[in-house]
Amino acid sequence: MDTLFSIKDVIAILKKSIVWIVSFALGGLVIAGLTVYLLMTPMYEMNTQILVTQTSENDNAISQNAEVQANLQLVNTYRVLITSPRVLNQVEKNIDGAYSTEELTNKIKVTTEQDSQVMNITATDADPAMAAEIANKTAIAFKKVTPQVMKVDNINILSKASVTKTTSPVGPKPFLIMLIGLFGGALIGVIVAFMRHLLHNTFKEEKDLEALGVPLLGSIGKLPTHKPSVDKKKGEFNEKQTIS
Repeated sequence: MDTLFSIKDVIAILKKSIVWIVSFALGGLVIAGLTVYLLMTPMYEMNTQILVTQTSENDNAISQNAEVQANLQLVNTYRVLITSPRVLNQVEKNIDGAYSTEELTNKIKVTTEQDSQVMNITATDADPAMAAEIANKTAIAFKKVTPQVMKVDNINILSKASVTKTTSPVGPKPFLIMLIGLFGGALIGVIVAFMRHLLHNTFKEEKDLEALGVPLLGSIGKLPTHKPSVDKKKGEFNEKQTIS
């Protein structure tokens, strides 16, 4: 049988299987919704900003600019130091062992803006208060440990993480996940519709026999629809004419 589809065939298949497609789409939507609200835990992100500089009494603009460039080059070193075991061990003690050093490594993310000495410490947790505490304790531990391992004497905490009434989870995103479930289910429905059509092994048209090389001996045309009520009325009318 011919497996190539024309646009007309595609439209016909989709129309015929519209119930399947809608059912799979709604099923995907329901499964995605249940997954989001029953299986996934909302996660919160809290952010702390710190600035690391080296104090200098040199008023020379060239020297100050050179120090700024040197500090910018050290930013990557600071980022590694923040997530190092030496700092995170201190954080683990400060949060009373709520998380181990390995777990804190996965919960803390350090980012910087381009050509900026400001670093953002972002902590992620299911509890917004715990996320804020981890971010703040990490900044404090970094401020305490850094002077011991590097010649840095000026670490400023620009902002502290705090929970407010407007604090909302950053993930999961229910609307996006449910939208993906809806379209994913519809796509599966379309695939099932075409698979059912391809696996259907009955002959519908004369051209289906061409692939087998079998001659067509005859065909049965479509019978007209029988309407008993109309025929009955015609019979009654003829009978009246005969009697009269």
